[in-house]
Amino acid sequence: TIRVLPTADGSSPFVEMWGHKIQVDGEWKTFPCLKHEKGEACPFCEAREALLATGKESDKELAKAYNARMMYVVKVIDRDHPEEGVKFWRFNHDYRKEGIYDKIIGVLNAIKKDVTHPENGRDLLLTINRNQNGVPVVSAVASLDPSVLSEDADQASAWLADTRTWEDVYSVRTYDYLEIIVKGGIPAWDKENKCFVDKASLSNSATETDNLDSELTMGVENVKASVQAASTP
Repeated sequence: TIRVLPTADGSSPFVEMWGHKIQVDGEWKTFPCLKHEKGEACPFCEAREALLATGKESDKELAKAYNARMMYVVKVIDRDHPEEGVKFWRFNHDYRKEGIYDKIIGVLNAIKKDVTHPENGRDLLLTINRNQNGVPVVSAVASLDPSVLSEDADQASAWLADTRTWEDVYSVRTYDYLEIIVKGGIPAWDKENKCFVDKASLSNSATETDNLDSELTMGVENVKASVQAASTP
């Protein structure tokens, strides 16, 4: 059960972002796209373009792994863990119009109410099942009865005053950092040269492996409960 928080300017709480998904050290990670989000050169996009430029069908297939994918990020309160404060819930856009966003919008269109209102908004109940691959997915979304954001006025004010954006939580990495990922490496901090390098190029004593996109789990989606940008140790 979650409560979607309102935006300060009344705009949609569902913020669009573009990211690249790739396996790093055996785990799937998401990295914001530098080209889409910052207008800068992006190693993922460059790899995609280079593969497409060969004209080979096999390379066209490989290029798909470097596509930038549209996602949504929404600020929520996890009703099961309100003590953890404001969370950022990120989920994929579904071009078939069958994704989480589409299910939530379907509910909003049906009830025609502002579910984010602090005084008479509504919590959303997510029904979670496993798909044919055994992966948990949100199969349905329902609106609960109107309720206040919090019975504690100070707590509600603190949640509403949270000005962080998804960039404060899902770190936008540098070109050099992402280039290591694209080349199949694992970013690690080089203490001597004070920069990220491929872990395989240095001894264990000289590096500290970055935690990449270390995340907590809320329902079936990954979120971070605290701000931890990509900073040096």
